[in-house]
Amino acid sequence: MAAIVIAGLATALAGPPAAASAGPACQARGLLTADGETAYATTTEPGLAVCYPFEGRLGQDLVIGLYIPLEDGTWRGYASRATVLDPGGAVVAAFSAESPQVRPTFRVPVPTLSREGTYTLVLAPIQATSTLRVAASVSSRQVAGTTRVDGPGRQMSYDRVGQDKDLRLAGTSEQFVALRISDFAMATRQAGATPGLWIEVHRAQSDAVAYRGVAFGPGDFTVGPLREDGEFTVRTWPLDGSLGRATVGIVTSRP
Repeated sequence: MAAIVIAGLATALAGPPAAASAGPACQARGLLTADGETAYATTTEPGLAVCYPFEGRLGQDLVIGLYIPLEDGTWRGYASRATVLDPGGAVVAAFSAESPQVRPTFRVPVPTLSREGTYTLVLAPIQATSTLRVAASVSSRQVAGTTRVDGPGRQMSYDRVGQDKDLRLAGTSEQFVALRISDFAMATRQAGATPGLWIEVHRAQSDAVAYRGVAFGPGDFTVGPLREDGEFTVRTWPLDGSLGRATVGIVTSRP
């Protein structure tokens, strides 16, 4: 997974919006809205960055969807710089593909917003001699409802690049469970990529991750013992620009 640098780990980028784009010029673009339309930007001036403002609410969970649309209709992951600034100009999330070890990304998750107001997405090329071609969107985390072990699965629709979908699970400590993926119908426009879903199960009494894995098709994925009582969160999001649908459920498993 692409490394995501959050505030405190990206102090070199911190500062007001003007400072964050103090190298190349930053061209203001239209307002992005959470769960709204995708914006498309193509620059011809080398080194030019583009800036998109968007409104954020206190406590909101957002993800930035990014990809490079190609002339033949296929997509590639974003392989430049992306920085999210809060209303005061502090960096709250960032991605950079400057290192060859970092994979291009289709998503940049933003930590839970701690301020209300206008945030700014800054997209900039890695090299001063490079230009940008990018599609960008802002999506909110969606909760599909609550289920129980051996209850009916929930069909999830993945129609926005990189968007999180949560399913709440009422569980108890003695239960040994597996995640069941069915009705898997995902596709990606990235050449050579396999469509899939990233899966995380977050514990009931903390945000610690009890399980993480990848589903490239239907099947059962053993989570193990829940170890505590409460409401767990099953979080999924599409890999490599995948779009489509899948049914997500929790079933009793055996050690």
